[in-house]
Amino acid sequence: MVGFLNLLFILVLALMAVFFAAANQKEVSVHLPGGWLFSDIPLFVLAFIPFFLGYLAGTLSAWSSRQTFRKQNERLLTQNQKLEAELANLRNQPLDNDLPLT
Repeated sequence: MVGFLNLLFILVLALMAVFFAAANQKEVSVHLPGGWLFSDIPLFVLAFIPFFLGYLAGTLSAWSSRQTFRKQNERLLTQNQKLEAELANLRNQPLDNDLPLT
């Protein structure tokens, strides 16, 4: 159900982006500091660039955050395996009162 809602949300956003692009076909000129001049760029391209950069920044941020958790998870799994091996070793050792008395 959640997958269907996500797909529906993405389709609605894509449809809105297409309508926005179709409504903003006017070409504009952009003058940037440093003498950069971009002429005859459709207006919708200028609107989509910040959205794309934000998406890219969010993706990189999420990936970086997940890397930290993956490293921590790997460290904890290794520690857990060592502790499980130690526990198995301790369970196989005889107790003091299990030794025969002479």
